[in-house]
Amino acid sequence: MFQKRLCKQILVISILACLTGGETLATDVHRERQIAEEIRIRTNPDEVIWLEASGLKFQGLYREAVSKDIRGGVILLHGRHSNQDAADVVRPLRQSLPEHGWNSLSLAMPVSEPDDLQGHAALLSEAIARLQSGVAFLKQKNIGNIALLAHDTGAWAALSYFAQPPDQAVKSVVLIDPASTRDLDPPPVSPGSLNTIRLPILEILSNRITAPIGEEASRKRAAMKGNSSYRQLVLNEPDNGWQDVGGFLVNHIHGWLTRPPMSAGSEAETPSQIEKQGGANQK
Repeated sequence: MFQKRLCKQILVISILACLTGGETLATDVHRERQIAEEIRIRTNPDEVIWLEASGLKFQGLYREAVSKDIRGGVILLHGRHSNQDAADVVRPLRQSLPEHGWNSLSLAMPVSEPDDLQGHAALLSEAIARLQSGVAFLKQKNIGNIALLAHDTGAWAALSYFAQPPDQAVKSVVLIDPASTRDLDPPPVSPGSLNTIRLPILEILSNRITAPIGEEASRKRAAMKGNSSYRQLVLNEPDNGWQDVGGFLVNHIHGWLTRPPMSAGSEAETPSQIEKQGGANQK
């Protein structure tokens, strides 16, 4: 009996080694495959694609713009408690933005225990590799205007990628409730790396983030003070899921992505102005 169990364990390890090309990965490959299969069953098969990064194949969901006027492509990076087709945040964006002229690509991010922030921080290099693979995929589609939409821990990958600097086709990023880094040592995204970013960033914050909005917003504004194209939008919506403001979120993101780029001398909006704007748009 023991020998049978041992053989099964060896078989599983061998299969995973083949899937990853022998490379040691921090992601939970078995759980990833389960999520991908669940999504494949319920999703339009024409939207399911497979990409490769760090020697591992991973799932993406690609939807082309229905508008004749294609504005570019958006890459969605989900966070904890989420996946590449989660009903909260990810699915409304990936399905609705193509109606506004954006090809959408939602990527499966590496998997760890949802509440283990340190574990997710250890996945950062794998997440960045997947993002790079997604950028290469859109460029193969002749898309030269790419935006990143990153939620929760997905924001860590987007900001780290932006600090490298990114591929020239990647023009901007929208951060939605980035996961807090205050209890992590070292932090996955350092203030020093944030200081180097000059591309347009919209950060959307709600009452769902674990740290107080004021504390998170102040730290980020201080680190981004050299970036005149950095904006914060604070929403005061009810804490019952992003679906209640899905339309507002899609419209605001689309509007921000399509507006003329900020000039270097443009004056940034103050947090109080942004907060009032967010409340007014929800009424």
